[in-house]
Amino acid sequence: MAEDFLDAQNASEEAAETNAAAVALALDGASSRPELSEAIAAFLKEQRKLMEEQREQLRDQVKRMRLGILDQRFSIALKAMTALIGFAVAGALGFMIWSAAGSSGLVIEPFSVPPDLAARGLTGQVVASKLLDRLIAMQQQTDSQRDPATFTNYWGDDIKVEIPSTGVSINELERFLREKLGHPTHITGEVVRNAGSVTLSARAGTLGGGSVSGSDADIDPLMQKLAEQVYGVTEPYRYGAWLAENGRSPEGIATFVKVKNHGSPGERPWGYLGWANSLEGTKGVYARLRAMQDLHRRWPGEYLPGQNVGVIEDEISHPAQAVSLLQESTPLLSSPRHGGIRLDVVPIVKKRVQSFIDLELGAFHEATPLWKDEIDFGPQGVTYNMHAMLARAQLGEHDLRAARATMADPTEPGGVNPEEVAFNVVWLRMMVDAATGDWPAVLAEQRGEGASVLARFPTTRMLAPVGTIPWLAYAHANLGHFKLADELIAQTPANCYRCLLMRAKIAEVERQHGRADWWFARAVSQQPSIPFAYSDWGAALLARGKLDDAVAKFTMAHEKGPRFADPLEMWGEALIARNRSDLALAKFEEAAKDAPNWGRLHLKWGEALLWSGDEAEAHKQFALASRLDLAPNEKAELAKARAQR
Repeated sequence: MAEDFLDAQNASEEAAETNAAAVALALDGASSRPELSEAIAAFLKEQRKLMEEQREQLRDQVKRMRLGILDQRFSIALKAMTALIGFAVAGALGFMIWSAAGSSGLVIEPFSVPPDLAARGLTGQVVASKLLDRLIAMQQQTDSQRDPATFTNYWGDDIKVEIPSTGVSINELERFLREKLGHPTHITGEVVRNAGSVTLSARAGTLGGGSVSGSDADIDPLMQKLAEQVYGVTEPYRYGAWLAENGRSPEGIATFVKVKNHGSPGERPWGYLGWANSLEGTKGVYARLRAMQDLHRRWPGEYLPGQNVGVIEDEISHPAQAVSLLQESTPLLSSPRHGGIRLDVVPIVKKRVQSFIDLELGAFHEATPLWKDEIDFGPQGVTYNMHAMLARAQLGEHDLRAARATMADPTEPGGVNPEEVAFNVVWLRMMVDAATGDWPAVLAEQRGEGASVLARFPTTRMLAPVGTIPWLAYAHANLGHFKLADELIAQTPANCYRCLLMRAKIAEVERQHGRADWWFARAVSQQPSIPFAYSDWGAALLARGKLDDAVAKFTMAHEKGPRFADPLEMWGEALIARNRSDLALAKFEEAAKDAPNWGRLHLKWGEALLWSGDEAEAHKQFALASRLDLAPNEKAELAKARAQR
């Protein structure tokens, strides 16, 4: 079209040039002939008329060209819009197909009900909604770290009452695709009136169903019983966990055993896990340990069995074994299926593992914030007392004020092992009392709450020899009850690390130094990678005045636990005793990084500064010590040191 316009324009220009030449020639010859002038005038008139017609044609051509361009643009835009709409529709349909192909969910269809009940407002949809409400409530009460992808049948948050409709709609299309491409579980049921009672029945397809009967005045309690049966056939592992967490352990154990023995291949390890966890409350900690070890051997790709073995090894004071199992299991959390753990809890589980390892290696200052994060995150089917573990870390870094506050009200759900939680509260409170040197309070805790826990949870008697009895024996030794202390500590296992240390410390209190050294050496031999025996042995040697031997032990303790503050602080004290306060300053400064709220550390740091001649800095450390926990003899030392000018 543009070429036509140019051709027309060129033709017009050529015609104008030709006409101009003709006019010029005609005018030259017309000046002497009038008749010729008239002819020329007529000719020129015709030429002007012709030129006007040509211009009009050019204007029409330009208009047609512009309209053609607009038409082309509209055509392109329309095609583009059509393509975009097509892509959008195809994308939406593709997403619906993809979503439907991976969907499961639980669909509760309206129940069939007698007309008289429907007339009273108890329609089929109302009954279905009541069942829905109870299933959602039970689900929300079930804590589990398990990845939904590991369930053979899992409906999670995708649970709804669905009312069939006629006609074509987006909802109907989605429903059609879910039915054809997904695998939702449909719950159907009916209410049947009998003579003076009603029977509520529900079926979950091929999974099974349930039925309950009672007075129609008790519809709500009957719906709860029916919901439990539906939960049991659709998600048996979660149902077992719900029973265990709601004070119905025998029923929960029976459910776990059924899944363990008769569940699908993907469900059996989880049934085994639930059953193994329940053993601590029925047969004791060692039965649970053996079951978890067997589970870990059978399904090494699952994370929780290995973690649980490590946690139990910590509980019975096998620290090196605990560290090894926890370190071995940790890489599973970074595997493609992250060890069967929910992806959203993997970060906090990693912190949990590290916090246990830190406890075993003396990195208490690093463990403390990790346990605080765990408490803030909330319970996820835990089998130990998070507050007790936090207090244990705080005691390790000598923050007695924080530990007392933590154990003042360690409120948290009991999880699947309430007996362990209750026992750990008593154990840690005894440790807090021991850290302050309040030995009568240690005995009172055991006689009071400790006796109550043993009465409520008889299987905790198996935990006592590795938990509370060592502290009870040590308290009696410090009160001068040596015979009773020896009788109690003799009840502890020969492979319990903290028990061996307590045997040595009791012997030291009794001034049986050779016997103490023998027990310290045995503890080192059994757990050579753990720093506490070296540190406690060094403390005993320091108290005996054997400075070189003590420093050798502190050196070993620091190598095994570089974030453990105790050997560094006592190393500094040994240097002061050697009249090398200048060298002690570096030890105290390093120790303070991992025990910033240790009163004795700041007291001794101030003494070293005072001996080094830095009186101003010394009194700054004394001021810090005065605001922290100090034993009576340490308070007397502080008063004497601050009096020096």
